[in-house]
Amino acid sequence: MTIVQGDSAAAIGRRLLNSEAISSQSRFELLALLLGWESRLEPGSYSFEPGLTTFEILRRIHFGETSPLRVVIPEGLRVEQVTERLAQAGVIDREAFTAALETAATDIVAATLAASRPVGTSLEGYLFPTSYTFPLETTADEALRLMLLRFNDSLTPQLWERINDSGRSLHEILTIASIIEREVVEDSERVLVSAVIWNRLGAGMMLQMDSTVQYAVGTEQEWWKRDLTREDLAVESAYNTYVVHGLPPTPIASPGLASIEAAANPANVPYLFFVARGDDTHAFAVTYEEHQANVERYRGASQ
Repeated sequence: MTIVQGDSAAAIGRRLLNSEAISSQSRFELLALLLGWESRLEPGSYSFEPGLTTFEILRRIHFGETSPLRVVIPEGLRVEQVTERLAQAGVIDREAFTAALETAATDIVAATLAASRPVGTSLEGYLFPTSYTFPLETTADEALRLMLLRFNDSLTPQLWERINDSGRSLHEILTIASIIEREVVEDSERVLVSAVIWNRLGAGMMLQMDSTVQYAVGTEQEWWKRDLTREDLAVESAYNTYVVHGLPPTPIASPGLASIEAAANPANVPYLFFVARGDDTHAFAVTYEEHQANVERYRGASQ
């Protein structure tokens, strides 16, 4: 139901009665009069679930609690995909949200975990994947801050302890977690892929993770390119872990809690390699020779 500026309590009550949100127009008007709210009913689009009392409905209209917009942000999306989901749900204007992301104004990021990220880096990885409820007419800045603060609320003290004990910064843990999120389907393998990343970093090896190359070459037509070419694997980019040592400068997607936990607490295994089996699981190996045998078995060609 939509209320416009200047609508009287009588007109609103009549509309509520016609939509069967309330059972008595006169009761609505009387209650508004007694509370002194009859001329202080906020315009906007409202929806009311069954079972609400007349007072609850009146209170929502008085305080302008318009119909919420609900959006699910799944794990593993890059900021462009998150922006697209929010725009499609009518939460934000795409251009305004993109500008807010690029600016990352101090007042928006203040008191959020994103404030500790390296200077000049994007907010990639800090838009926590979960279910959100946004009020109507949410601004791009408000939506961004809500998502950043949700990340603050989602890290438990136990997880913080693991991150602090890991010897790496939150930004580095998020970056590792984002790679895990994009590489893993089977939950039990998160800690194993985490171990491979940690072991390769410790050995001074390039990570050689396809997901980071996908991020580097992704376009609006295909954000996560499925079949990477030799040219893709040689592309010059700080995100191409086939040509650059160490971690990418930022996360490559928004990781969920399971991947963040795995990043901070890898399995105690010596694996340095893994290859997809083709059934959403991977074969892990310690030596290059073992890895080559796995590649030939599951891909039928050397790598």
